[in-house]
Amino acid sequence: MFTSNHDAPKRRPLTTDLMQPSFSGVAISLVDLHRACLRNNIAAIENRTFVDCRLEGPAVMLALDGLTFDNTDFGYAKGDIRNLVLLPASPNGVIGAIPMRNCVFKDSEFYGVGFTGSKDFTDQILALRTGG
Repeated sequence: MFTSNHDAPKRRPLTTDLMQPSFSGVAISLVDLHRACLRNNIAAIENRTFVDCRLEGPAVMLALDGLTFDNTDFGYAKGDIRNLVLLPASPNGVIGAIPMRNCVFKDSEFYGVGFTGSKDFTDQILALRTGG
């Protein structure tokens, strides 16, 4: 389910334990989170829950299977949600994006993050109304 709520950003403390399965009320760098996974021989950020978190870029998130977004702010889009979406040019994959699978985002926000993935995923993002 996709919902969007673009309010003023909340300040959250940075998290230091990047391998925990769930996060609540913290700011997380997606690049640092992905790097921690790679150092543990895990290719994608997967099986994580984020509640009231701020997921920070600069980054492009590659949405794989099993992502749930509930009351999620996808970030500032300069009035046009299309500014946050990068459509894959190849049907065979995407290089350089941060892959995420089987994650839950509840009451969270993205900051400085672009999104890519399957046509179904990008169509759902593009269907969102922009709050600013």
